[in-house]
Amino acid sequence: PMVSRVSELVGSMLLRGVAQSGRRGLVARPVRVSARGLAAAAAAGQRILYRSTRGGQSDLTFSEAVLQGLGTDKGLLVPQAIPRFDAATLESWRGLPFHALAAEVMSLYLTDDDLSRSELEALTAASYGAQWRDEAVTPVTTLPGGMRLLELHHGPTFAFKDVALQFLGNLFELLLAKREAAGLSHTLTVAGATSGDTGSSAIHGLRGKRGVEVFMMYPEGRTSPTQELQMISVLDANIHNIALAGTFDDCQNIVKALFNDHAFRDSVGLAAVNSINWARILAQTVYYVHAYHEATSPGAALEGTHVSYSVPTGNFGDILAGWYAKQMGLPVRKLIVATNENDILHRFFQAGDYSQLGVRETLSPSMDIQISSNFERFLFHAGGDDAPALKSLMDGLEDTKRLTPPPSLLAACREEMDSERVDDAEVLATIADVHTASAGEHTLDPHSAIAVAGARRYLQR
Repeated sequence: PMVSRVSELVGSMLLRGVAQSGRRGLVARPVRVSARGLAAAAAAGQRILYRSTRGGQSDLTFSEAVLQGLGTDKGLLVPQAIPRFDAATLESWRGLPFHALAAEVMSLYLTDDDLSRSELEALTAASYGAQWRDEAVTPVTTLPGGMRLLELHHGPTFAFKDVALQFLGNLFELLLAKREAAGLSHTLTVAGATSGDTGSSAIHGLRGKRGVEVFMMYPEGRTSPTQELQMISVLDANIHNIALAGTFDDCQNIVKALFNDHAFRDSVGLAAVNSINWARILAQTVYYVHAYHEATSPGAALEGTHVSYSVPTGNFGDILAGWYAKQMGLPVRKLIVATNENDILHRFFQAGDYSQLGVRETLSPSMDIQISSNFERFLFHAGGDDAPALKSLMDGLEDTKRLTPPPSLLAACREEMDSERVDDAEVLATIADVHTASAGEHTLDPHSAIAVAGARRYLQR
């Protein structure tokens, strides 16, 4: 049913043989198709419920929000209140193993009605264990000049999204088991869009999970060869790859269309693993807290020490997690949106111009995006959690490919974040400079180089 529905959406389907053999060394070829052209802080112990940014849903539980993924009104699901921690609590977490820190941070959004403490601790222990190549999970190193680098490449697929997707795969399996025990529907069909790293991370997080079928779409020829192989070489029976002759935005639009076909969505139990899924954002808040601990000295939070983060940004999920961490109480001075030449976010922050242009291929393919889905969550909160106003903006964007923020909204966004644009030439120069200055100790990937270059520019202002 999934492949048939995708075929209807994109107009035509060109099937390329899908290898079914489990013989070692065989690469499974993907299906190939052709595309057409803030809430108040929560009181301690209060159950956090979720609503859509566009106003069509509210009072969803954590389980409902995670399993549903996208709002039924095309909006994204956000917490109706944001829990907070104080400086003393932040300091009390210093030195915890990553899995224990994850349980502490995530527990602020959960009560026993959602997950018990023992269930949460078992989840984080399983998600951040032996599959990570560094026992710190996300270690922090120091670059020449003193800038700190948060390393997010130590997971199974070397992608930062492993942090969230190792957790999400285990969370899906647990929530489905709880639904089965309650006599409810306990199967999911995961539909995802990827520019490379989400797909490989999701597949390695969900492979073999009971009750879960995964259909992953990616733009053919626009992911790295390594990431494509990480996806199509997984032969578990519940994993299905779809290579789309188009861009990441084409893939993402199809996923959104699937979710907005409510009859189809309900019939197959559609679920999301892209960063439109709230659990992805929640898991990523943890490494912002961890990075603060690693970059500061004991007692720093009590002394009011703040840090800034420069984040390579495409779909806006990673930096949004940092923003939520800040709202929870993490001492963050500024979040820097570092973009490549697909600079729709940079144009927004610098000139209020959020107009969609063509996607340009760059050295940082995971950021070759012109539709930043998670930006909607940020706009919702920056606009005072005003769902009707946000819906009007997003309807206009869908109709005209342009979003025109009112001055008050643009000013509110600029209070929280700044931006820098880094082209391919500067990416290469930054990689070379850091490699030389560190005597070969640090070789940045292009995405990390964009964050470093963005931070350097920001500091020079």
